[in-house]
Amino acid sequence: MIKFPRRLKKLSNEEYEKILRRSRIKIEETMKVVIPVVKEVEEKGDEAIIKYTKKFDGISLKKEGILVKREKIKGAYKRVDPEVLGALERMQKQLEDFHIRQKRDNLIFYKSFPNGGEYRVGQKFVPLESVGVYVPGGKGKYPSTVMMGIVPAKVAGVKKVILVSPPSQNGEIPDVVMVAADIAGANYLFKVGGIQAIAALAYGTQTIPRVDLIVGPGNIYVTAAKAYLSSMGKIATDCPAGPSEILIIADESANSEYVGQDLLSQAEHDENACAVLVTSSEELARNVYLYLKEKCPGSLRREIIEKSLRNYGAILIVDNLEEAINFANEFAPEHLEIMTEKPEKVLDKINNAGSVFLGDFSPVAAGDYLTGTNHILPTGGTAKKFSGVSVDTFLKKITFQSLSKKALEFISKDIMTLASKEGPFEEHLKAIKVRV
Repeated sequence: MIKFPRRLKKLSNEEYEKILRRSRIKIEETMKVVIPVVKEVEEKGDEAIIKYTKKFDGISLKKEGILVKREKIKGAYKRVDPEVLGALERMQKQLEDFHIRQKRDNLIFYKSFPNGGEYRVGQKFVPLESVGVYVPGGKGKYPSTVMMGIVPAKVAGVKKVILVSPPSQNGEIPDVVMVAADIAGANYLFKVGGIQAIAALAYGTQTIPRVDLIVGPGNIYVTAAKAYLSSMGKIATDCPAGPSEILIIADESANSEYVGQDLLSQAEHDENACAVLVTSSEELARNVYLYLKEKCPGSLRREIIEKSLRNYGAILIVDNLEEAINFANEFAPEHLEIMTEKPEKVLDKINNAGSVFLGDFSPVAAGDYLTGTNHILPTGGTAKKFSGVSVDTFLKKITFQSLSKKALEFISKDIMTLASKEGPFEEHLKAIKVRV
């Protein structure tokens, strides 16, 4: 169970670092498994897909069964509760409404130099041609992650969106995942997961086409495979998305039941999930601690929650909100809830977070499903360097320029001065001289 509330300033360096580190993925240790699988998929394609699906998932897959046929998807609709279908359709609409507002017009502006030489420079946005969306299996079914990966890609204008997901114990992708992929607009759905799925998307196989970008969370092996292939330039990837995490900043105005329940809602994801409260109120800290002790034993996912809170949970007391904000920016959480009297003032000082939830009635669960923001977010402190998935994730940015002769003449001396110092690059010099 979670430890009794501690004052942040009284933590030892070791305790402080452990909270910051959480269950951060040690990718290096998994590479001995990842690299041989990736290389075999590159060399043997579908044969390796079938081999490792049997080894890792325990499923005997046939080559003709890798691609999920249209008839199977149509059949899945009949087995999914109409209420769930309606919720998925509304989720798709909410995501589309939000992400379409992230689209930007091409940039172009005109200028002139003092000699009257005119020129224009600009930037155009081009969608990637093909994208892979990875949706994990394992401890749950994740139709929401299906939506979060596919919808912004389609809004961005990606023509080919491929979804890969591991088969469940019955050898099939869950019906609700197939239906969500269809509603969101996936072009193809493949019944494969793990390292072999990432490698297949990076290199292509006889059945699975190669893509330009892979998005979506996964286990340590999926994350390592994405990192490895990205480091070699074989694939572009999204933000590092590992075990789920929440940090809550709260003051004396916060509702302890809401705070406690939101900590539980993240801890139930898996044993490596991280749930931390930072509060300026000792009373709130105690009440949240008691709430967790009371509610945890009755949870359906009790064992998972207990391990998560025991290993990666914390209730920390600070002297003031400024101290809480500084800690939050250092922690750089995937999800940040701000339950204070004036949450917007706290938000103004937040620099590092995947997604922020303001006030008593904005739980992470709302963003997970229906506010329209994306829940594929950076974890493990990488929100200091990465943003979550958005329309921008699926766009390339191409710059352009057009100069008149007089404009080139005006800057030619500086160009030739710099070119003569680099190299020197004689042909660069001639490319200017021949024109001016």
